[in-house]
Amino acid sequence: MFKYYIPVIIILLSLSSCNKQETLEEIRESMTLDLIEDISIDSLQSYVTWMQNMGTRFCLADNRRDVAEAVCNKFISFGYTAAHLDSFLLERSYRGIDYSLWQYNVIARLNGNLYPDSVSVMGAHYDSILSGADSDPFTAAPGAHDNASGVAAALEVARVMKENGFSPEGSIEFVAFAAEELGLYGSWDFASKARSADVKIKMMLNNDMIAYEPSANMEQWKVNILDYENSLNLLSDAERLAAKYTLLGTYNDNALNRYSDSYMFSEYGYPTLFFYKDADDPNYHSLNDIVDNCNFIYCREVVNISVALLVEKNIYTR
Repeated sequence: MFKYYIPVIIILLSLSSCNKQETLEEIRESMTLDLIEDISIDSLQSYVTWMQNMGTRFCLADNRRDVAEAVCNKFISFGYTAAHLDSFLLERSYRGIDYSLWQYNVIARLNGNLYPDSVSVMGAHYDSILSGADSDPFTAAPGAHDNASGVAAALEVARVMKENGFSPEGSIEFVAFAAEELGLYGSWDFASKARSADVKIKMMLNNDMIAYEPSANMEQWKVNILDYENSLNLLSDAERLAAKYTLLGTYNDNALNRYSDSYMFSEYGYPTLFFYKDADDPNYHSLNDIVDNCNFIYCREVVNISVALLVEKNIYTR
């Protein structure tokens, strides 16, 4: 009779493990749904309107620090009292004039309770620009879609996580990057400092231009999820979670993956994804890039993917 004892124990332990795993999945799903439910279309639109109304967010304009401080204060208003600016010097020629100006990344951190040194980054650039020889981004560059929409995503996820008391295993940093439009300088500075300090970044989620979708047919809505050589597994996770928690179809076209802040993180060896709209935006880098031309129902669906990834990789269950 004794010979059957060990197999029975193994079976019971196996069933116990399965039940525990199911419980963990239930916890993740419940928290994800709670956070997604609180992602507000109205809030996303209000953040984009607020940033558009700054007039310009061009990184060489005189108001560049005022813009950074305003974004920082918004994080502080959500309860991120340690939110701060991280400065770096940009030396750049623009239209025949040499500039040497301080730039400011904005960083807000939700501390991890188990592995605080393991960091997930959700980022977006806050600067804007106009194209065309006759344009004057120093005076006006509304940049609603590019990229107030991405900053709105980071702000809204930061807000709902704080309000819901989300307690992650690892730390989450919400970062608004400066000077992307002239060469990814803000993300370059952030990622290089992280690598020099041996910061353990488990993933970086970049939202850039995520609020343009002219179709009223939601069944046709898609999001391009761009990845890099070191983030194939992360891409698979994002596709799976998008299917579960959003209305969006997904596809992977990496033709532009070198042209946004995620690229710099990939260059420093960090797993990275870049969420990007599907439809071509005729208002790109123009005075028509305004809130009225954005689709915030679509934007919310894209934001939900970042929420689901951040929960799955950081759920605190101990």
